[in-house]
This record gives sequence, structure tokens and C-alpha cells, in this order.
Amino acid sequence: MYKNTEGPERRINRLLIIAGTGRGSGKTTLACLIIRRFSHLGPLAIKISPHFHAPGEGLADWHRGEKFNIYRESSGTGGKDTSRMLESGASGVYYIQAYDSQVREAFELLEGKLEPGRPLICESPSLGRYISPGVLFITDSETVESKKDLGGLLRRADSTFNPLACKADIGGLDFSGGRWFFS
Repeated sequence: MYKNTEGPERRINRLLIIAGTGRGSGKTTLACLIIRRFSHLGPLAIKISPHFHAPGEGLADWHRGEKFNIYRESSGTGGKDTSRMLESGASGVYYIQAYDSQVREAFELLEGKLEPGRPLICESPSLGRYISPGVLFITDSETVESKKDLGGLLRRADSTFNPLACKADIGGLDFSGGRWFFS
């Protein structure tokens, strides 16, 4: 259960969050589409997962701790979500392993070390409960078997997409003046 039900208290306009209704909802597909479109700006991509496991090939330690781990992706091959983001044109990709209660702390540690003003694209349903992004997208698909309860995120989302069915019109998305916009 998430503690923050009223909405996040901190806003980061250079952050675009992609939350999904479950595994296989198209989060990474949408992230890669956005990264490709804005690759000329050198976006940074972040994937957050509550699942702890040994990092795969290409993931190098960035921060190891008792509460959470952060890795930097170095390989654009291999098929992992982070590899796909790098291959799509992200200038850097980070993978955070953190339980929901530690997501904000892990993200803020990383975000504080990243180049200011550069666009951030983050795949995470839990981060949007703690930080208000410039743009919040939700992905959904008919193939998701066990749908997550996204609670207040659905009400705050700028749009919901089904990128796996080629239904992700991001034509109204823009990044200007250090912030994301969607109309």
C-alpha cells in the first residue's frame, strides 16, 4: 500500500513518467518511442523496479546500498528494457532496484547527480505517487493479465496509451525550456 494518497509534494518539470497497468502494458515500447523522437536532446532514461536480482550483462554498479541499488546501462544490445532505451538514443540509462517505500530516495539521489535541464524519461508506476512530473503517461494493453491499481495516477495522467496496438500518438508532446509539455 502506498502512503501518499493525496498526491506528490515535489514537482520536476523535466521529468516524464510512464506508468503501466501491469507487466506487458507497453511502458518500454512507449519510452523508446519518446526517446527516439527526442534523441537530439540527449534524454536520460530511468527504469525503476521493485524486484531485486543480480544485474545482467551491461549493467554497471552506480550505487549499491542496503535500501536500493542503482546501475548504469552500458550495452545497447541484449534485449533488456534498459538496453532498448539506450539503443533508442538515450544519452544515458539507469536502472533502479528499490521497494516502493525507497523509490523517492533512490530517484532523488540519482537525479541530483544528473546533468540539470536534460530531459528525463522514467518508467515507473510508483515514482508518480511521490513526485509530480511535467508529463505523466499511462500504458495499458488487452494482454495485461493482472492489472495494477494505479489509484490517483489515472486521474492525474496527461494521457493513456496502448503502444502495443500502435495507439500512441505523441504528436502533442514537446520538451522546451527545461520542461515537458503535452497537449
